[in-house]
Amino acid sequence: MKIIDLLKKSGVVTSPYPLQPYEVSENFRGKPEYDYSFCIGCAACGIACPPNAISVKIEDKSVVWRYNTGRCIFCGRCEEVCPTGAIKLSDKFELGVNFNKNDLLVQGEMEAQICSKCEKPFTSKRFIKSALNKINSSNMSSKRKKLALSYTQICPDCKRENTSTAMREKDYQRIE
Repeated sequence: MKIIDLLKKSGVVTSPYPLQPYEVSENFRGKPEYDYSFCIGCAACGIACPPNAISVKIEDKSVVWRYNTGRCIFCGRCEEVCPTGAIKLSDKFELGVNFNKNDLLVQGEMEAQICSKCEKPFTSKRFIKSALNKINSSNMSSKRKKLALSYTQICPDCKRENTSTAMREKDYQRIE
């Protein structure tokens, strides 16, 4: 009886959740929401994701972004590292599905940039466009800027080959 008296004094501390929506706090980390229009395909979210719920891969001539809610641990790393704000954590936490695993998958696809030397796709065109904007707005010397702009059109393998060839031929100079 003493416990019941204490409960009457303190009032109701539980919420009638199924009957009324649960109010989440301001900084609640719920399901990540992906905004395709802001994504540049940089793959920072996929690299930072601990459970590999996000993957960014080159398939054929496109960059494919995939998010699997079933693997997500709602840590928020994807939101922290996204340079464009394409991923935001929402207040959604009810993620049950009716036995259809496809409801857990979100996918985005963007056109890939083709290497001007070897003609292999290596990143998204949106990422290259973002890099070009940053290079053009930087205060680099014109010689350095020209080199940086040329490097946006070739894949990492061809960049490595260019650099090693220049070093072998002793043409490698420090560009200021």
